Amino acid sequence: MPIIQELSRKQLDASLSEAVRRRVPVAVTCRVRDNWCNLRSQILRAGADRLWLAYPARDGEPPVAMDGGFRLGVAFKIKHHKHIFNAVVVSVGEVRCPSGPTTVAGVCVERPGQMQRVQRRAYYRVEVPRSRSILATFWLGGQHVQAGSTWEGWITDLSAGGFQVRLTNHGAADLEVGDVVGVRIDLGQEYEPVVADAQFRHQTTDERGVVHMGFQFVGLNESAHGRRMLLRIGTVVCQFQRRGGRRPGSAA
Repeated sequence: MPIIQELSRKQLDASLSEAVRRRVPVAVTCRVRDNWCNLRSQILRAGADRLWLAYPARDGEPPVAMDGGFRLGVAFKIKHHKHIFNAVVVSVGEVRCPSGPTTVAGVCVERPGQMQRVQRRAYYRVEVPRSRSILATFWLGGQHVQAGSTWEGWITDLSAGGFQVRLTNHGAADLEVGDVVGVRIDLGQEYEPVVADAQFRHQTTDERGVVHMGFQFVGLNESAHGRRMLLRIGTVVCQFQRRGGRRPGSAA
């Protein structure tokens, strides 16, 4: 079974209907100026050419202002797959809840013409085998920013959702949680490098004083380039899992 599968129209319709019926949580990503935002939502209704989402929220912060033409990345999980698609905002307003006559703040988006289904196992963190060395080079501002200061480290675990990197020296990159970086990940001779955006999530220091930094990939379902990177990462992750390197939990 392929890591990423393009859904037929019938499969797309069935997936959206199931997401509405089961009230599946939805992850929404969007870019506001130079920053990526990770939001929570739910698909409330699905029409012939429109979807209605609960207004995307983020913990402890004001909502992101949205209007017509605003682009969203949307993802939800059903059974063993993660479903991803892009959506364009049509309007913002009150939406009737599927369970009754009440209304909530919502966003109307165009019904997607395409949707991809990704094996969820690609999002399980996997330790990089001792026989492999995967170098990550990253810089502040995103993949399309001309690099100024760069940092390097060896990736210790990887998934389609993110990665952890062990810095090659005892100095840490000067990043704040939420900062977006561009990253180049060299997977080895058999694969082209992955070039993507990632968001800094956490940092730890081990007993030897070595810094470990955790990142979340952002925007991989926003473009054809991003989906190629997602396929490349997922293929490597599943390859490592077959070697028995899977860790508990998920990075997405």
